[in-house]
Amino acid sequence: MKHKVWHKYAIVYLVAAAMILIATNLIARPFYQSDNMKRHKARIYKECVVISDEYISEYKLPGFTLETFLLQMKAVRMMLDADIWVVGADGRMIAATGENLQTTPINLNEKAPGLLDNTYSENVFVEGLTKEKVLCAVEPVKEGYNIKGFIVIAEPMSRTTDETDNFITRMNIISGNCLLILLLVFFLFAVYHTKNLQNINKTIIAYTDGDFTAEAGVRGHDEYRDVALSAHMLAEQHANLVDYQKNFVANISHDFRSPLTSIKGYAEAMKDGTIPYEIQGKYLNIILFETERLSNLTNDLLDLSNFENKGVRLIWERFDIVKMLKQSSATFEGKCSQKNMKIRLVFPENELYAYADKGKIQQVVHNLIDNAIKFSKPDSVVTVVVAEKRDKVLVSVKDTGIGIPKDAIGKIWERFYKTDLSRGKDKRGTGLGLSITKQIIAAHNENIKVISTEGEGTEFVFSLQRADS
Repeated sequence: MKHKVWHKYAIVYLVAAAMILIATNLIARPFYQSDNMKRHKARIYKECVVISDEYISEYKLPGFTLETFLLQMKAVRMMLDADIWVVGADGRMIAATGENLQTTPINLNEKAPGLLDNTYSENVFVEGLTKEKVLCAVEPVKEGYNIKGFIVIAEPMSRTTDETDNFITRMNIISGNCLLILLLVFFLFAVYHTKNLQNINKTIIAYTDGDFTAEAGVRGHDEYRDVALSAHMLAEQHANLVDYQKNFVANISHDFRSPLTSIKGYAEAMKDGTIPYEIQGKYLNIILFETERLSNLTNDLLDLSNFENKGVRLIWERFDIVKMLKQSSATFEGKCSQKNMKIRLVFPENELYAYADKGKIQQVVHNLIDNAIKFSKPDSVVTVVVAEKRDKVLVSVKDTGIGIPKDAIGKIWERFYKTDLSRGKDKRGTGLGLSITKQIIAAHNENIKVISTEGEGTEFVFSLQRADS
């Protein structure tokens, strides 16, 4: 991983460096050279115009000589650092400020054809007059409409190229310094990203080895921290899942082992004659009781498995919730008689229709009333209330039993969870009823809540979609 990150940063850096150097040397150079040439042309041509006008004005003055004019032009030459040529109308060189003028007359029309016809000429070389190629600016000297001669200023071409080279050299130095800074920045970024990735990778490996307490140690508040926090949250959830699975196996083993032990023990006792034939009926009833427990536990586990794998499959229908609750309450007559309890029904005068899965809601009501009877004291009352509120039907199941401790209310929906107060009071409880109830109500996109006071009782309230009558 480290090498891959470094390789990527190295490639990005090399590409960026190449682009900067290409932009400086291959793109910027021609543009700067062109602009520089324009500046030099404008500068020497401006001086040509000034000298031409001054030559004519002084030419008419008494005592003006060519030698006097050349003395003035030599001062101008030192300022411009360029040669000044005085050329006759026929192209013959009259005078020059440079030191290269041969004794043999030079005719520019012959030595440099077309030079005097253009305002600017580049890369001009006149044998016997110039040592290198020059840039020339030409301005005719006119008297009226007649051309009396030409003023030519010749500047070495190397000057413009040297200036361009110097500029590009400075730009390369600046670019080089910027690239060094950029290299340092890339290095720091690469170290930062590599370190964070290594820390996250080590932490994830620790999680896979079972150390769910490991932390990535990622600094900053960027995406790496988000990834580290997400990984830590995932590890915590996985740790909780592992604990849950352990508890699940322990609980299911306990709930299966207890009835199986009873069934096996009583069956073996009857087989070897330890239990006389005359009283075997009592123990056969115990075996049937424990078998029913196993059957209920197996059915609940199958329901939960189906709910998780396929979701709660609902058969939606319109039904009278009042009628359904009356029927469900009637099935608990035997249990209520055993504890001398009553179920009080509070219904609206008219029929009240709900839109839901009738069979699943019957299962919910059965679980809630069964729990209410199970945890209620003898000679008490379980109250079932049905009401409508806007477009909802509200169903409440309330008992006056032992209640639920505050620290246990949030756990009652978990599988196999039993409060210490209830464990052992009812051997038939599987600890799955409320978990199934919660999933069924959630599948209807409705809510169920619990209100409980320890020692006073518990009330469960769930909602359903109301259907038109």
